[in-house]
Formats: sequence, C-alpha cells, structure tokens
Amino acid sequence: MKKTVLFMLLALVCATTSAQITQKDKDDFFGTEDKDDFFGKQTKEDFYSKNDPGFAAERQKMYENYNKFRKEMLKDYSDFVRKAWKDYQASPAVEAPKDEHVEPQLAPGADAETASLFSKLFGRKHKRTKQPVVKPKPVEQKPVQYTVQDVVKPEPVAPQAQPQVPAEPKVEKANDYMSFTVFGTECKVRIGDNCRFRLPSVKSNDVADAIEHVFPGQQFENMLYDCLQERKSHGFSDWAYYQMLLSLTRQFYGDTNEAVLAQAFLYSQSGYKMRLAHDDSRLYMLAATRHFIYNKLFYSIDGDWYFLLSGSQAKSLGICEASFPKESTLSLRISTSQVLSDNPTIQRTIKSRKNPDFSVTITSNKNYIDFYDTYPSSMVENNFMTRWAMYANSPIEPGIRKQLYPQLKEKLAGYNQVDAVQQLLWWMHGMVDLDGTMSNSDTFLYRYDEDVWGCDRAFFGEETLFYPYCDCEDRSILLSHLVRDLVDLDVVLVYYPGHLAMAVNFTEDIPSNCDYITLDGRKFVICDPTYIGSRVGETMSGMENQPTTVILLQRS
Repeated sequence: MKKTVLFMLLALVCATTSAQITQKDKDDFFGTEDKDDFFGKQTKEDFYSKNDPGFAAERQKMYENYNKFRKEMLKDYSDFVRKAWKDYQASPAVEAPKDEHVEPQLAPGADAETASLFSKLFGRKHKRTKQPVVKPKPVEQKPVQYTVQDVVKPEPVAPQAQPQVPAEPKVEKANDYMSFTVFGTECKVRIGDNCRFRLPSVKSNDVADAIEHVFPGQQFENMLYDCLQERKSHGFSDWAYYQMLLSLTRQFYGDTNEAVLAQAFLYSQSGYKMRLAHDDSRLYMLAATRHFIYNKLFYSIDGDWYFLLSGSQAKSLGICEASFPKESTLSLRISTSQVLSDNPTIQRTIKSRKNPDFSVTITSNKNYIDFYDTYPSSMVENNFMTRWAMYANSPIEPGIRKQLYPQLKEKLAGYNQVDAVQQLLWWMHGMVDLDGTMSNSDTFLYRYDEDVWGCDRAFFGEETLFYPYCDCEDRSILLSHLVRDLVDLDVVLVYYPGHLAMAVNFTEDIPSNCDYITLDGRKFVICDPTYIGSRVGETMSGMENQPTTVILLQRS
C-alpha cells in the first residue's frame, strides 16, 4: 500500500511543476500517527525505516523527487522574476483610531480611602475634562438591559502556512549549526560559507540568477528544514516566525540585499505570500497580511495588502508580481502558546483594594514582553474592534499561568460564581495606599496610553501584569482571561464609545438588580474593571444610553 502511494507521489512530482505536494500527501504515505515499538515512541518515518528494509531507499527516492520539484519550481519562478516587475506607489499609512477619553469613575458610596486612591490615579501634570458627578443608583431602580447595536465575531483560526514542498535534510557534508536568538530564545540552523552569495545588483536578472542557481542547493534545503523545525518546536506564531527569519538572515548576511533575498526564499518556501521589490539600490520583501496594520505604508496588489514589516518605509517601489502556488498570508493571530526561554523580571505583588488578603506575587518573562513590544496594531474586516478580540483570544503564556493561576484558584476556593468574579473584579480595581509607601508595582494604576506611550496601545494579558499602568481595554482583556480560565464562564467584551468593559454569562443565580445584555437568549452581566469599587452588574454612570457593541470571545 505504501509503495503504491509512493509511486503516486513520484508520478505527481514528475508530471507537472504546477502541482504542489502537500502534508496530506506525505501523511498518506507515512501515516498520521507516531508509532510505538520495543524502544518506545518514535516518529512514523523512523518506525518504518527501522522495520522495513526497503523503506529507507524508497523514502530517499521520494525526497530526491521533492528536491527536483523544488528546483523546477524555483526555475519557473526565476523566469517570471526576470520580467514581471511593475512600478507601484504606496498607499498612505492609516493611523490607529483614537477614541474619546472616558474617565474612570468611583462607584456610589465610595469611602474616603477609595476617594484617596482615585485622586492618586489621576495625579497628572495637565488637566483634562471635568470629572462627571456620580449619582448613586437608587436601590429601587430596575436593572438596565442594554440593546446591542453590533456584534463582532471572532476571526476563524486558519491553519498555519505549510511549506511549498516538504523539506528533507541531509546529514552528509552538512554545515555546522549556527546559534542565534530571537526574543532571548536560542535557535539553531545549519548554515555555512557555502550559503554565502553575492548579488551584483538588484536588477531583475541578477535577482533571478540567484534564485535559479543558488537556492536549489542542499545547504538551503537543510536551512529551510531547520527553520521549520524551530517554528514547530517553539510553537511560533506567524509574527514570531517572521522575526526569527529576520534575526537569522541579518546575523549571517548583515543588513544587506543578500539577507533580504535569503529571508524571502525561506519565507516563501515556508508557504507565506511575499513579493520582492526594489528601488535603485536596495532589495525589499513585502509580506501579504491577513490583518490590516496601522501606521505603516502599504501596497495593494491583486486584492491583498502588502507591508514592509521591517526597515525603511519606501513610498515608491518596483515590485515583482511573480508568485508561488498556494501561498498563505501572514496572520497576526496567536492561537497557541509559544515557547520562549525564561528571562524572569523582578517579582511583583499585586493586591486587592477591597480584600488585602487577596494578593498574588509573580515574575514576568521579559522575553514575552519584548515579543509583544514588536507586535503591530491591526484589524480585520475593516473593524478596529477586532484588535481587542485578537489580544483577548491569545493564550496567557505558560509561565504566568503556572505562577498566577494556582494562587488565584486558592483565593477563589469556596466562592460561588458571582462572588468569585467579584473578587477578581475588585483585584483589578487596585489597592489603596494612604501612607504613600506602596510602589506602583503593588496595584493596577489607571493612566491613558497617550500619557505613557504617546499613542493608543492595547496590552496582552501578560503586559498588564508587567507594566505599572493600564487602561480600560487592558483591564477588560486581562479580566476576560481570568474569568474564562479560572471560573470557567463565557465572557464578552462590551464597547461603548470611548470605553471598554466586560460581561459574564453566569450559569448560577445572580442578584436581581444586575445590569446585563442579552445575546442569543443568554444573559451577560456587566463587569467593569475601570468602575472603581463597583460590584458585579453595575454600569459606569453615563454609559446607560450609549450604543453598545459586543465583541465575542473564544474559550481556551
């Protein structure tokens, strides 16, 4: 059976250069599961190699045909590179939307200590709009049921790009491994002097010659294989993988045109959509993205957005329109946990303002913080609110979960759903410090992004735990993680003009005076981590009559 599939694959490779051998083809041949024998678990390929004397030879023949197919594919591509160039003008960068500011408020009946905290939260050098007067909600007032104006659905998780042709390494006469780092994490790739080449110019024929004659070599096959193995072993997202290739090629080739072309080869052969571009002296790689990225020039080519993700932002370029089959656009989704080396920061203790015993102590991993610092602000489907769903649906990194979640679970033990969420909500509100002895690291302090960063910047959950300052979107995103992961309840983000809060779908009884929204017959109760001192089900003053948009979130 496996020999039959092998010959079918060989026939497919030899029959046409426009076809593409997929991972499914490979799985049909090898099987989809790892095998067990006397020596324990091993890969399916190793299992068959060890137990079938003729298998290794058949596999070698198949991969020789893979290599032949890649060589023919690169030859076809290089032929197009010689002639398929066109001048393009970049479209202007689109600035990230700026919301009107909604001041955080005190819940009705706040005590003197809470008022003191509120004063400290807004200790700024310049004045803003006058804080609205908060009137206590009468006890007899009925709960508010909000009318949902719009619903933002989560972006479907698409499979990660797959290589154009399966890469198979060769051990014989292979280069030594070179170590390089990306976000403080060591990666290793086989690369050596036989991987160096020179581009005489960025003219189309010189670029095409390198693609046709340099990259089909086995040394680049090994390099591609190692890069894909690093992507797999670290669980790198598309953005992290792009940064990994950038680090590798710049370390080996420097800031050169050769580095750009090598990155373009590795990136495109990994299955991603890119276009080569040049000006008079520099070569560029434009990456097609599934997400529209703010604050960057972009080029519209055949219905896709292409961005210069690193380096200068050229406003006019000659762009090669040659493409590879079955290319995938880069996604900014982080759908699974990535594995970065540990780089602990100093400890931070975060305390609840209502319950001093409700405190946790953690250290963050600076490597994840550095990764998030490179992450571009973006949207999908022309809706800027989708960016909050991307942040809220990205999993909390394993190191933080291992530290934070056991502490919080212990604190929440014995509480019902409403009381557990209430404790988390109060923890997000912050801690009072009348004596001025507490550092910023002891509480979540509210400040506007423009005061801290000079622009709007949403946080991943780990960033809110690391940085001393956060705003309404950051608090709501982190709280949404905690309620989903620790209380096991569905949540949504709730957007009012200028303000982001959260709502929870409780499956137990809730107080009768809770404000809520209804989605598909389910009641989601408002929880606002910026309404200082508020209880579950209380809405910030002034939000009652505002149009409401609900952002659906996924469960991890």
